[in-house]
Amino acid sequence: MTIAFVLIVASALVGIATGCVFKIWALVVISPLIAVFSAIILRAYEFGMMAGVIVIAICLAICQLAYFAAAYVLHARHVSSHDEIDGEPGETGEQKIHREHK
Repeated sequence: MTIAFVLIVASALVGIATGCVFKIWALVVISPLIAVFSAIILRAYEFGMMAGVIVIAICLAICQLAYFAAAYVLHARHVSSHDEIDGEPGETGEQKIHREHK
């Protein structure tokens, strides 16, 4: 049972690291690697099939949740709800908006 906990924590750490560095498309590469690595480790520790599948599914879900949490924390400071409320433009302007009065 300890190895399952270690795999889940490792998946969370990989998700956090991926969320801080890469875009969402990195999950396409990371997820199969986590699944295969977890399957190899669980097979070496003689986990049963159902227990192994459950642990792998939890590892993948935790990795993705950690990715989204890290990406949210990283980019949350750039999003302000005050820009929507007061109607004033934010600090960064829209580059593709043309002037209405020519």
